[in-house]
Amino acid sequence: MSTGRLVIVTGKGGVGKTTVAAALAAAAAEEGQRALLLEIARPGRLASVLGTSPLESEPREIRSNLSAAELDEELCIRSLIQKLVPIRMLSERLLSSRSFQVLCAAIPGILEAALLNRVRQYVERTTAGVPDFDLVVLDAPASGHSVPLLAAPRSLANLSLLGPLAETLRRTDQLMNDPARTAVAVVAIPEDWAVAEARELRGALAELQIPLLPPILNRVWPRRFTQNEERALNAAREDDSIDPSLLLAGDLFRFHRLQAQEAARQLKQDAGERPLELPLLFGEGMALSDLVPLQVLLRSLVIHA
Repeated sequence: MSTGRLVIVTGKGGVGKTTVAAALAAAAAEEGQRALLLEIARPGRLASVLGTSPLESEPREIRSNLSAAELDEELCIRSLIQKLVPIRMLSERLLSSRSFQVLCAAIPGILEAALLNRVRQYVERTTAGVPDFDLVVLDAPASGHSVPLLAAPRSLANLSLLGPLAETLRRTDQLMNDPARTAVAVVAIPEDWAVAEARELRGALAELQIPLLPPILNRVWPRRFTQNEERALNAAREDDSIDPSLLLAGDLFRFHRLQAQEAARQLKQDAGERPLELPLLFGEGMALSDLVPLQVLLRSLVIHA
């Protein structure tokens, strides 16, 4: 069966994963792929990045080839139960019962499984045998919630469930572990806390056998000075030939550049390949139109994901 591909973008809160997810989907759209950008409603900030009204549970086209939607937890649970219990009267009674709400709270992973089941439906959705979306990009929760989310199908499958639920979990787990259809992009920034969490997250996902893309190092300060220019700055510091405030600005750029180099070294040490470095975009806000520099660099992931 021909299906689309799934890229899951995650990382510690504050590293810009939503911005990266939006830029990745926009890059795919620019390449002529039909891209769907999904966000788990918390509420999230994807709508503000896209410059659109609040997202809905059904995909809405934002621009040519680019659609977006939110994953509402309650609707995802409802969709899963209605699939498992096709008789509407029975499914509605189950959904409205107190015992079912207690059951959902008591079974770890059932909500996460429902969310991923909905994601899988979008990945596999076709019209006349052609995938509706070539690429689905999921703006996943922050690191601490991503591992339980992605582990849910296998965790529940270990309960030896039978019937339609077991089949649903099996199909979702197959999608999560198929490198031809799924990959996870872990985002970090050049800060010790973010790099440490990204390394830990990649290790946890590798244990789950979930395919990984190269790590993404976001908000990287540019290299402003050549070695000769750095020597000139050091000499100027000795003879006071340059305004001290300009020297401080130069030191700031050098500090952040060295920090980025060390972060890239640590990420490469675990991943076995250099991270994809995305530049720091200077500005007060960040809209989809501002993400073109990121889209250009993310193009390689769109092609090879």
